[in-house]
Amino acid sequence: MARLYDAAVMHARLWPKQHHFTHGAFAFAVDLEEWDRLGRGRLLLGGPGYPYQFRDQDFLPAAEMFQPEATPQDFGKPGDRLAARVRAFCRAQGEPIPPDAKVQLVAMPRAFGKSYNPVVFYLISCEGKLLSGIAEVHNTFGERKAWFLGRDCLRQDNAGETYLQLRTPKRFYVSPFSALDTEFEFTLRLPDERLAMTVDHYEGGQKTLMSAWTGRQVPLTDGRLLWLTAKMPLLILKVITLIHLHAAWLGLVKKLPFRRKGADIPWQRNLRNPTSELSGRHD
Repeated sequence: MARLYDAAVMHARLWPKQHHFTHGAFAFAVDLEEWDRLGRGRLLLGGPGYPYQFRDQDFLPAAEMFQPEATPQDFGKPGDRLAARVRAFCRAQGEPIPPDAKVQLVAMPRAFGKSYNPVVFYLISCEGKLLSGIAEVHNTFGERKAWFLGRDCLRQDNAGETYLQLRTPKRFYVSPFSALDTEFEFTLRLPDERLAMTVDHYEGGQKTLMSAWTGRQVPLTDGRLLWLTAKMPLLILKVITLIHLHAAWLGLVKKLPFRRKGADIPWQRNLRNPTSELSGRHD
């Protein structure tokens, strides 16, 4: 039904100044067809009121696109569940998901009522064969941007294992220390006994930042979730706090140039939930 990973996030800035950290961030791989049964029989994982939960609208929500470009994106009809939104998105990209395909979400759960994932991944496979994927990046302003990795992104490593890789224009404000007219490179693998996802950053063809989310599968039991809670307490709050602490270190101690979000509005494309600074709306 779902896989649980005892995982860690590695982040390494290579240029213009080096900065590196690793922290624990456990993850799930959830089959969207089993969404309503997720956590059944568990004391720590379930619906509203449980310490850990997955809410449908936390992922790939339908919303108006800010400064759309390239292939139009579709997130389904109002009221569609996540599985339908993923299918609508892939269909709009010209690669409909086969009816018998499996769609897996790789993400951190909502923890003690708090939800935030810097990035989530959707892996589409059929009979264990990887077909396509989606990478959805979230910034701390509540904005989101999704990229499609289709059949032209399929690669094979030296061991013959298939993965997806896409280098694409970023045009999304994630960090005040990275330009927007640069590139992301996503590398996605089907989650099995191991979790291995990477997102790298390129400026002018030079790799300037590496990040990886890796881990090993562990039994999905209340005992294991309790152990991971003790090992990585306040999971979501910890992730958000670390983002701001490392940003303060880069700005105040390492003196990296700081880019204001409002200074790069023309470069921010294809994102959803734009801030009022971008949309001009003040509700």
